[in-house]
Amino acid sequence: MKHTPPSKGSASGHQAGSDLAVKLLSEALTGVQLDVVVTGSIGAVESIRFVRALRRLGAKVTPWLTRGGAQFITPLALGWAAARDCRTGFEAEASHLAEGHGCIVAPASASFIAKIANGITDSPASALVTSYMGLNRPVIILPSMHDSLANAPQVRANLEKLRQSGANVFVLGSRLEEGKHKVPEPAILADHCAHAYNSLILKNKNVQTKVLLTMGGTRAWIDDVRYIGNYSSGRLGSLVTEELHRLGLAVDVLTGAAEHLPKCHHTLLHCATNEDLTRESHRLMAGNPQAIIHAAAVLDFAPAQRMPGKTPSSLGTQSIELVSTPKILSSLKTNGPAKVAFKLEAGADEASAIKIAREYISKHQLTMLVVNNLTDVSAERHRAWIFETPTAGQPTDRPYEATTKEDVAKAVAHHVWERLTHHV
Repeated sequence: MKHTPPSKGSASGHQAGSDLAVKLLSEALTGVQLDVVVTGSIGAVESIRFVRALRRLGAKVTPWLTRGGAQFITPLALGWAAARDCRTGFEAEASHLAEGHGCIVAPASASFIAKIANGITDSPASALVTSYMGLNRPVIILPSMHDSLANAPQVRANLEKLRQSGANVFVLGSRLEEGKHKVPEPAILADHCAHAYNSLILKNKNVQTKVLLTMGGTRAWIDDVRYIGNYSSGRLGSLVTEELHRLGLAVDVLTGAAEHLPKCHHTLLHCATNEDLTRESHRLMAGNPQAIIHAAAVLDFAPAQRMPGKTPSSLGTQSIELVSTPKILSSLKTNGPAKVAFKLEAGADEASAIKIAREYISKHQLTMLVVNNLTDVSAERHRAWIFETPTAGQPTDRPYEATTKEDVAKAVAHHVWERLTHHV
């Protein structure tokens, strides 16, 4: 499966503005043919948005609706969402045999789980899923039911049987709420399905998928109440994490203070100070991540000492001595093929950005550096010069430019994905 920087416009070959068209947000599932089975659960009402979300990731979707699922939605609605006819019965051309790259069952009712766990193929949808399992192609299952059903020993046994049935069967976690195993928000579910599919593909190719990413702003304490800190919205780090997750990579996130946190990740840990971030980074590096992305807004200066308690306001004007902090990036080392950093400047032009990049890339053995200006970064835009090197630490002459956070995030994510997949 080839991943290239995404093109803007609509997915699925429909003209922009068409009622069937969707805006392509990611190419994580570009070229992937997916059969999506919707079974008899109230979660089926989310399947319209879910199918559209999969298409926004580039997937071509063929929808299947079981008799139970048809009690909640219609074939017409599901066909509109997929921009192709919904299948409901056995057909002369044996469409119930697996022909795509993978299959998703979402939502999966207790009854349907029992069928596919025990090889019962009396419906076209259960025959389809069983056919995918027989071909050892990815099958992704999202259980959705009341807790009393999910906790029944028969249902638990059937789910465990599915988990043990093959390396290409992936059972997703449901959203636990109000005593029910609910369907996650459709766009997030689509991201999880993309991750499950791509991680299975990468596993079959023996690709190492561990990524360490830092984000958010760090702080340093003045006393036990007050602190100074760097501001970071966290939006860019979140976008990078989410795209890496869609591509099948396992992202361990260390975040300082941030307004936005990634919706999808492998693990997420909050680190308030430089010291916290350094300690946790080194702990995670013991697991040998294949890529490091250092996007945190780390304090370059901190108070020379932390005053105990709360400094009384009655003392009036106070002077605080600031001292430089150790460079965290220098201590972040990897044996893997990708190391990415960000550099925020004030008033830099392209010529000075090139000069900064030559020094920074060489000093820290980077494979990519993103340089941006404080005045060019806002909630609406993020103009940046991106330097990508053929070899870690090798100076590069010319950058390419991105103008939005989404473009920067996709460039970073695809750089890491390409390095890890081509390093095998």
